[in-house]
Amino acid sequence: MTIMHTETVTIPVTEYNTLQSTVIQLQQELAWLKRQLFGSKSERYIPNDIQVELDLQVGKNEIEVTEQNISYSHTTTKKTEGHCRGEIPTHLPYDDVIIAPQEDVSNCEKIGEEISWEFEYNPGTLFVRRYIRPKFVNKATDKIIVGILPNRPVEKGNFGPGFMSTITTDKYLYHMPLHRQREKFRNEFKTEFAESTFCDIITNTTFWLEPIYKLQKSILLQSTYLQADETPIPVLVKQNNGKTHKGFYWVYHDPVHKNVLFEYRSGRGRKGPNVFLKDFKGILQVDGYTGYGELANKPQITRAACMAHVRRKFEAALDYDKQFSEYALNVIRRWFDIEQEAKRYKLTYNQRRDMRCDIMKKELAEFKDWMLKHAPNHLSKSPSCKAIEYALGQWDGFNAIFEDGRVELSNNLVENAIRPVALGRKNYLFKGSEAAAQRGAIIYSIIVTAKLHGKDPREFIKTILEKLPNEKSNNFSTSVLGLFFVVFFL
Repeated sequence: MTIMHTETVTIPVTEYNTLQSTVIQLQQELAWLKRQLFGSKSERYIPNDIQVELDLQVGKNEIEVTEQNISYSHTTTKKTEGHCRGEIPTHLPYDDVIIAPQEDVSNCEKIGEEISWEFEYNPGTLFVRRYIRPKFVNKATDKIIVGILPNRPVEKGNFGPGFMSTITTDKYLYHMPLHRQREKFRNEFKTEFAESTFCDIITNTTFWLEPIYKLQKSILLQSTYLQADETPIPVLVKQNNGKTHKGFYWVYHDPVHKNVLFEYRSGRGRKGPNVFLKDFKGILQVDGYTGYGELANKPQITRAACMAHVRRKFEAALDYDKQFSEYALNVIRRWFDIEQEAKRYKLTYNQRRDMRCDIMKKELAEFKDWMLKHAPNHLSKSPSCKAIEYALGQWDGFNAIFEDGRVELSNNLVENAIRPVALGRKNYLFKGSEAAAQRGAIIYSIIVTAKLHGKDPREFIKTILEKLPNEKSNNFSTSVLGLFFVVFFL
């Protein structure tokens, strides 16, 4: 006969609470992982009752637009030599451009032609553009007369602006790695291109985009309201024996003028935004990342918070305390619905500010009191407690929406601007070098800004590659400024 002895173990209350918090935290992490693997990725919370009634009196005041005189300088350097020269392909269609001499050749004898060529691309069609320049000789002086070949993006290169802009936008707008693009041309047009050729196209295209990028930066830093966010980008570093380094794109967005600028940094430290925004004065809207803390404490900067990040914290607590989290999400959802109504009625910035003060200000204060009241009822480290702590830590940053109607309720606009990088990472996986990462920052800046203004990025880049190589040094900065404003703001 076996006698069982039962022993009672007493655990201190503090230790018990710690263990319980750990269990809850692990359960929450498991639930979050399951949602990432099997659940919906949308962060929008939609309850059963989705009707919100608003009575908005909308005026038709227009936003005042002011003009600024902006100076810009650019020093031209020698263009990169092209390669891939050889015999003209015979299996592709030709587009001939005849360039006659500017001089009078009526008394001259034609002695031949000079032919230059390049690959060119229009959507769905790869062809060869030939520049044919008849050559003449003046018998009286033995002078050779021939037409002048226009400058092209790459000196002595074999690729036209349309081809180069297509390769660039296919990679950075449509997320097609260069090796896939080579396969496309091989399969569709029976034309083989070297890998180094396409790499050079990206480098040479960036050379002409950089002046526009610098102008974007100059204009953006004159803004008094910016949103900022960051996203990782793996970068191949030679010193790491083929391993990738975790670099970051820091992204800055002017929502008023729809100007987006990417800047590559090798890390996520506070040095990135501190250096970029060292002279910035105005409202800076960011999430709760501590890297912005030093900037937010500057007297010339007002920090604005992001309600979308607050919402995500409560969404993450749904599996832990559904009733508590649903209440918070319903309240926050109403504020986003109010913002959508303001956009639908095309309220001016001042009208949006007044609407917020009338409808939302009291509700935000009540919601803060509700969080303070319920905070003691939740275990520390629990998802609901973390949601409350995060929200209360950001709450002062929401005062900005009642002081300036330009300020958005969330940072979603800058996060949307970052989306092409996230999609690109899944396709090209990493950047080949830090120089390549910075080239990507330049291209992303121009593509995303062009899209925000309803422009075709391919056509805009093509326009840059057509116009800037033919500009003289004394007109270069004027042409860059003109291109920027014609495409982005007219």
